[in-house]
Amino acid sequence: MTVYNKQGNSLDITIRFAYPDEALLLIALMKKQHGDYYQNPQFYDENYVREGLETERFRFAVAELADGTLVGMVGASTDTLFRGSLIIILLTVNPPQRGFNIGKRLCRFILDSVPSDTVTCVYAHCVTLDTVSQKIHQEFGYQMTGLLFNRCIYDTDAENFAGLALPFKHNHIVACLPQAKRDAGMLYPLPSYSAFIKDVYEPLGVHYTLNMEKNTKSEAPQTKYAFHQYEKFQYGELFVWEAGPDFTDILEKTLTQYGALQQQSFNVFVNLNDPLCPTVCRLLEVHGFFFTGVQPLSGQYEYMILHYSPSIPVPFEQIAVIPEFTRQFADIQDRYRHRRRNLVS
Repeated sequence: MTVYNKQGNSLDITIRFAYPDEALLLIALMKKQHGDYYQNPQFYDENYVREGLETERFRFAVAELADGTLVGMVGASTDTLFRGSLIIILLTVNPPQRGFNIGKRLCRFILDSVPSDTVTCVYAHCVTLDTVSQKIHQEFGYQMTGLLFNRCIYDTDAENFAGLALPFKHNHIVACLPQAKRDAGMLYPLPSYSAFIKDVYEPLGVHYTLNMEKNTKSEAPQTKYAFHQYEKFQYGELFVWEAGPDFTDILEKTLTQYGALQQQSFNVFVNLNDPLCPTVCRLLEVHGFFFTGVQPLSGQYEYMILHYSPSIPVPFEQIAVIPEFTRQFADIQDRYRHRRRNLVS
C-alpha cells in the first residue's frame, strides 16, 4: 500500500504478521524505541520472542518497506496476569517514517485479528509524553480509565527519547476496548471512588452494579495475591485477587523489603469484585497509596489501581492526557495532593 504524510510525500509499505525467524529484527526495532529498558526483559531474549510467535502466545504486526526493512511494529499478547484479556504492546514506528499514519494502520491490522468472542477486552498502556498513542487508541473506541505512575526507567540513549526532557520513570494511561465481557458484575469501591468508577464504566457500555455496603469480614483463609519486583527499575506490582486476614502482614513485609530503595515505586491492582476491596484500599491509603483509576474487564476480575512511590514525585506537569480524560486526571491529582498533605501532617 502507498501511504502519505501531510506534506504529500509517499511511502510504499506492506503490513503483515511477523514470522518467528524475524525475532532479532523485532528486538532491534524495539531497542530503537526503548533502548535496553523495556519493562518486560523477556522481549530482549530471541528464543522467548521466537517461541512466543511460534505458539501464538503473542503476535506482532510489522510495517515493511519495499526493500524488506521493518520500520514499525505492534504486538498483541495474552501473556499477562489479566488472564483472558489481550494487551497491545510495543507500538513502534521509526522516527523517519512517522507522520504517515503507520501506527494507526498497524493497530487496525492487529485489532482485526482479535477473537472478540473469547477475549474479555483489549487494553493498552499508552505513553503520556504526548497524546499521539492515546488518540490512536481513542479513534478505535478505547476508553481511558486510569493511570499507572512511575514504572520502568527511560533509556535516554534510545533514539525515541533523544533530546527530550523526561520524567525519571515511565507513566502510562490505561486504555480499554471491551470485547466479549459485557458484565463487570458487582463492584465494591470505597464511596470516595464511586463517582470515578461511574465515569469509567458508563462509557464502556457494560453492565455493572455498585455495592456500597460495608463488609469487613474475610471469607478467604488467606490472601490470594501475586507480587513481582522489577529489580532493574526498582518497581513492584502487587495483584490482590482475594483478601484474607493475612493481607496486612503481606503488605507491610513488602513495603519493609522494598520501600526503602531509593527509587522504589509500587502499583497495586485490587480486585474490585472482592467484597473486601474497600478494606484493602483503606489499608493501602493508610500506608501512603492513592487511587489512580481502574483496569476494567481484564479477564475474570475488575481492578482498582493504587500507587505509592516513597521517594519519587509524580510528575503531573510532564504528563499529557487527551481532553476526554482531563476531569479524571484532575481528580487523581487532587487525591495525590491530599495524600501528601496527610503524610506531612
